[in-house]
Amino acid sequence: MTTVLHNLIDKGAPQEVVNERIVGLMEGHSRDIQRLTTLIETITGDHERRLRYLERAVAWALGATGVIGIGISVIMGLLKGRQ
Repeated sequence: MTTVLHNLIDKGAPQEVVNERIVGLMEGHSRDIQRLTTLIETITGDHERRLRYLERAVAWALGATGVIGIGISVIMGLLKGRQ
């Protein structure tokens, strides 16, 4: 960006031309930043969804393990009571 501006100034370009070039460069950078922001939001949003899915899966697995453990304990208690 500065190289282009230095070239324009060294060649004696009028201030209007320099201003237009600066505006064009700033708009280009603004578009690039907006695209990067959108990309980062997409990546982080997808990452957050995956983490929430994993959290739910772990919670369900732990709950199922607890239910199975309680079931086995109840069955063992009933079997010991019969003997």
